[in-house]
Amino acid sequence: MQQDELTRLTREVLNAVGVPEEDAATVADCLVTANVRGIDSHGVVRLAHYVRRLRKGSINPRPAVRVEKRAPAVLSVDGDDGMGHVVAARAAEAGRKLAREQGTATVSVRNSSHFGPASYFLLPAAREGIAGMCMTNTDAIVVPHGAARRFVGTNPVAFGFPAPDAPYMLDVSTSTIAYGKIALAQVENRPIPENWALDDAGRPTTDPHAVAGMHPMAGHKGSGLALSVEIFCALFSGMPFGPHVNRMYSELDEPRKLAHFMTFWDVAAFVPLDEFLSRMGQMIDELHDLPLFEGFSRIYYPGEIEDERAEERGRDGIPLEGGLLDELTGLAASVGVRPPAVLQNGGS
Repeated sequence: MQQDELTRLTREVLNAVGVPEEDAATVADCLVTANVRGIDSHGVVRLAHYVRRLRKGSINPRPAVRVEKRAPAVLSVDGDDGMGHVVAARAAEAGRKLAREQGTATVSVRNSSHFGPASYFLLPAAREGIAGMCMTNTDAIVVPHGAARRFVGTNPVAFGFPAPDAPYMLDVSTSTIAYGKIALAQVENRPIPENWALDDAGRPTTDPHAVAGMHPMAGHKGSGLALSVEIFCALFSGMPFGPHVNRMYSELDEPRKLAHFMTFWDVAAFVPLDEFLSRMGQMIDELHDLPLFEGFSRIYYPGEIEDERAEERGRDGIPLEGGLLDELTGLAASVGVRPPAVLQNGGS
């Protein structure tokens, strides 16, 4: 499916369930950008879920997002239980503006909800010569190293830096894989690798519908990183942490109360931007010139593959599996929106 058609569909569906046009456009751009960049686990596969929460009233379609300056370079943002994409986009915009004034800005966000890929909120900054970090807590699904019960979320963290070509953009969950990959497998009704997750008895499972727990990345290191994200997000903002966070897919009647944490740095406040970009280019060139391990054709820096995928999918269209396409078609019909015009459907 072509990018503009998928964006149109997403925007109109959200608008039909009460999300104002401007906010619907923000969410649609976030979701479709994820798909275009190959981050399908955080793209339109989440749309039906957002609609369910909007209909139940656990996401506020018209939030009064409030930005408060707590210190010269510190902002506190209250999302009023709105769509996380909208809340985080406004928080990031305020953070970028303050970083240009102060050289740096830190933003704590409360009363938000799922916001898609964390890297989305760093892309505009990197293109403006501003480096950034963005993280969020999520409901508990990860079993800490050595524990027998889940305690923290997948708690992703992203770092973004300006670069001569594609922005450097690292975006990773602190679990072995992002939960969105399991959610995508659920929609597409396909098995998952047995080392991805555990069932409610603590056994490895290949059934995405039976997932009750996930592993932290890198054992105790991933556990520690996930807890650190939890502290920055939940404890700095006064929001629920770990097992006290509303569950995304099973507790649909109450707001998520998620928290995010962002920091921005104006590169020019540390070193001239031209010099930074030149040295970044040198570092990337030297990385590309490294000898390759058998089976590898190229060394990529974070964000480079996604940039290449965006060029490819922007030109050729976004592949959608049959299960997801059926879900989107049914969703459009349920809210009275014109169904998707399929120009490319991943061969299905």
